[in-house]
Amino acid sequence: MAKIGTIWDRAVDFVRDHVGELMPVLLVTQFAAPALSGSLAGVRAGATGGTAAAFGLVSLVTTLVSLWGALYLIAFSAQPNGQEQRAVAMGLAKSRFLPLIGVSIVLVAILAVLAIPGVVVVVASGFDFRSVMAGTPPQPEEFAKLGLSLLYFFALALFTLWASARLLPINAVVAMERRGIGAIGRAFGLTRGMTWKLIGLLLLYAIVAGVAVSAAQFVVGGILGLLSDPNSSFSLAIIGGAIAVAAVSAALALYQTAFIGKLYREIVGQQDDAAVFA
Repeated sequence: MAKIGTIWDRAVDFVRDHVGELMPVLLVTQFAAPALSGSLAGVRAGATGGTAAAFGLVSLVTTLVSLWGALYLIAFSAQPNGQEQRAVAMGLAKSRFLPLIGVSIVLVAILAVLAIPGVVVVVASGFDFRSVMAGTPPQPEEFAKLGLSLLYFFALALFTLWASARLLPINAVVAMERRGIGAIGRAFGLTRGMTWKLIGLLLLYAIVAGVAVSAAQFVVGGILGLLSDPNSSFSLAIIGGAIAVAAVSAALALYQTAFIGKLYREIVGQQDDAAVFA
């Protein structure tokens, strides 16, 4: 059984040994792209028509860039311990990017389908959405109408947490085993017997990430907010906050992807992937 502490130690060692090779991709895909998207938040909020569509396209591109970068980082760290090569990771990131997008779309579609019953219940509940959208605070009896739908979405959230834990190594499977949709079943198989450990790990990561990102945004955004016009679309508070959040998120992403790669490697062993999955 894979030990979380051992995997974490190997992830830290990997980052320390390869930080120079990881940093260029990390800075471009996990820092610069999100920082740019976040800095445009003020302008994007008031955009309409073609401008809104252009900002939507920018957001899509930055999301894809970040996804490609995460795939590269995972493909780098998921190689056999002590044999990690940048060229191999780059090749896998290029060749397995489209399959990863396809798998991601399938997972999002599955989640959307599972949400449909809850949406149907909300619509049928008679909740007065028009009043809420007009700025009228909902009354307690209005909230009572959402009881069944809230229960459903709570159960869906628990299911999503469980599925996320079981699918944690899916990106590594897509990259290292050259799988498409079959990566979903393979990831479930790899994490059998580790569910509770991985759920705890995800919850811990969510808490640490939430606190770190909120602190960075609060401190930097708060300080710069005193020095800039809060009504400006390009205020220092928005730009500085976006940069601070992107910096913290990039650091978290580096160790997150390294851990996922080493988790996969610990489970499957140190065999030669080229021979096994060719």
